[in-house]
Amino acid sequence: MGDTDNQRVIIHVKDVNDEPPYFINRPLPMQAVVQLNAPPNTPVFTLQARDPDTDHNIHYFIVRDRTGGRFEVDERSGVVRTRGTDLFQLDMEYVLYVKAEDQNGKVDDRRFQSTPEERLSIVGGKRAPQFYMPSYEAEIPENQKKDSDIISVKAKSFADREIRYTLKAQGQGAGTFNIGPTSGIVKLAKELDFEDLRQPHVYSLVVTATEDSGGFSTSVELTIRVTDVNDNAPKFELPDYQAHNVDEDIPLGTSILKVKAMDSDSGANAEIEYLVSDDHFAVDSNGIIVNNKQLDADNNNAYYEFVVTAKDKGEPAKTGTATVRVYTKNKNDEEPKFSQQVYTPNVDENAGPNTLVTTVVASDKDGDNVRFGFVGGGTSSGQFVIEEITGVIRLHSKAISLDRDKYELNVTAMDDGSCCVNGDATIHTSTAVVVVFITDVNDNKPVFKDCGTYYPKVEEGAPNGSPVIKVQATDEDKGVNGQVKYSIVQQPNQKGTKFTVDEETGEVSTNKVFDREGDDGKFVSVTVKATDQGEPSLEGVCSFTVEITDVNDNPPLFDRQKYVENVKQDASIGTNILRVSASDEDADNNGAIVYTLSAPHSPNDLEYFEIQPESGWIVLKKPLDRERYRLKVYASDRGDPPSTADVDVELDVVDRNNKPPIWDRTIYGPIHIRENVTVGTRETYKLEAMAQDKGYPPLSRTVEVQIDVVDRANNPPVWDNTVYGPIYVKENMPVGGKVVSIKARGFYSVRCMHNVLPAK
Repeated sequence: MGDTDNQRVIIHVKDVNDEPPYFINRPLPMQAVVQLNAPPNTPVFTLQARDPDTDHNIHYFIVRDRTGGRFEVDERSGVVRTRGTDLFQLDMEYVLYVKAEDQNGKVDDRRFQSTPEERLSIVGGKRAPQFYMPSYEAEIPENQKKDSDIISVKAKSFADREIRYTLKAQGQGAGTFNIGPTSGIVKLAKELDFEDLRQPHVYSLVVTATEDSGGFSTSVELTIRVTDVNDNAPKFELPDYQAHNVDEDIPLGTSILKVKAMDSDSGANAEIEYLVSDDHFAVDSNGIIVNNKQLDADNNNAYYEFVVTAKDKGEPAKTGTATVRVYTKNKNDEEPKFSQQVYTPNVDENAGPNTLVTTVVASDKDGDNVRFGFVGGGTSSGQFVIEEITGVIRLHSKAISLDRDKYELNVTAMDDGSCCVNGDATIHTSTAVVVVFITDVNDNKPVFKDCGTYYPKVEEGAPNGSPVIKVQATDEDKGVNGQVKYSIVQQPNQKGTKFTVDEETGEVSTNKVFDREGDDGKFVSVTVKATDQGEPSLEGVCSFTVEITDVNDNPPLFDRQKYVENVKQDASIGTNILRVSASDEDADNNGAIVYTLSAPHSPNDLEYFEIQPESGWIVLKKPLDRERYRLKVYASDRGDPPSTADVDVELDVVDRNNKPPIWDRTIYGPIHIRENVTVGTRETYKLEAMAQDKGYPPLSRTVEVQIDVVDRANNPPVWDNTVYGPIYVKENMPVGGKVVSIKARGFYSVRCMHNVLPAK
């Protein structure tokens, strides 16, 4: 169970104004008096009403006025006052019908919740006292204590005088009760007994209330009922009941005798049911006792004694008891009974003649004598004999050969009817079985007959407790000597066992999770031992090898994280470019790898390459025309489902590089730089420049570069070449034909003028 937390929640219930008001004025009906000369606004009565709702708003009204408008009621306080100056008439009754409304509680759009109309009687001058109840009733048990309070009777004086109370019995019961003259409390004056026929069960009384000083008086009826208390237990007519010579074989439900009990109480307190304490008998509501089971004179000294109980239905119930004895008459109705129905003695297989086997015992409840024999008659059966009187069974006195596992003998017991008069008219027999087991000697050890055929397999990764094989050993001995239990023999230098075996069934199960590629290997040896239960025990063993079969639980693994290889640009179609290699620790198809090729970056690259699925060689399919190809190789085993790994392959295309770069000059320079460079700069620099190609392997060549710092104003132009020629001219070249092109450069982009000088 998870964690829990408790929080206190306070729920406030909002009241709905759904309850009508009600009058609480007492006594009822409402009565009052008015002085004959009462001036206007004299209060004569106060109406009082309540409403259970919290937001009530009670108002009081005169619904019907039978006084000619002589009274009015204060709507809020409920005080009824006089109106007008006319005198009120002596003994005249003025009647008003009044009600109270809750003006916060509406029944509908036109009506408020209200009380029923109540009659208010107002008499001019004087009127007799009024009891608070029109009649009074009380109920008391018969064991009510003397001088205890029974009921309080009260009356109201309209003249505000003290009232005196008197009590008078109507009919029987005078002096049983009294009343407090000023308190009005009625008390019990003497003890009650509901069962006393001289005392009534209902007392009719009259209580009179009289005002002091000769005032008015009034009376009211008071009825007091006395109830029965279960104070009397049932009583049997006799303390014990007996029935003699009851045949033990009477049919079930036969009436044996009748009991009777009485209870002095009344009603349920006097209703009686009967119970018996022996389930051989039953009793009905009339007290008739019958046999509920077959009677047996051979038990309980030939009579039954039990208790019959009478129980009333009061709360709590009371009981009375009596003793019942039923004396039975015996008959030869019982057959002999063996002490056990099956006897299972053991006899050694090498026992000799007259060897005691066992003694059978039988008795007859009727008291008859019993004689023993074998079924079919006689006292001899095969290699066994029985003594007729004692029931002793022995091996025969002649030569014997106990060549069986057991011998089964059926024996009889017969009574002679000596128990009863004419008892021999019916003879009873009973039978029992004697199974003689021949004791085996533990001289055979358990043998695993099929041990050489055990070649079980279990998958690597199978959960602990997985079944492997069920082995079986047999033992030719009998009984416990042939019962075997199995166990695992722990291998030397091994902690614990890798397998378990059910000691009863021989079911071998794994005791660990095997890993074929780990320390467990492909084969695991196990030895099972079978031990019989003899004393001393013998054992046999069976050793066999369990093959741990492969599960595809290892993915292929490439020998590199990434393959990068240079490919010659002029490589021919069908050339083996690169061989990828992956290994898988699993066996058989789970470890057999197939390679496939993809080009996720440029799918068209698959036009140039293919891969041999078994060897992993990437082979050229088409002449190369780019500098780099990026491929992906997948290695999948043949498991079900297969496991897959992938690796990136990058192929860089290179030409056949066997010639270094060639400079177009053997030396470059001089290169002139204007003279206004930084102070301290050298006048002449000699540098070495190198050109290197991007072939494989890369080749390079160097050249010398000369840089001179020159004066800007004193530098004549410079010819591109120091010597032009020799120049060959055809003899018949026309005038104006081109002979040679010469060129000079001025420093700092100064334009040069060319002139031809006369030849020397």
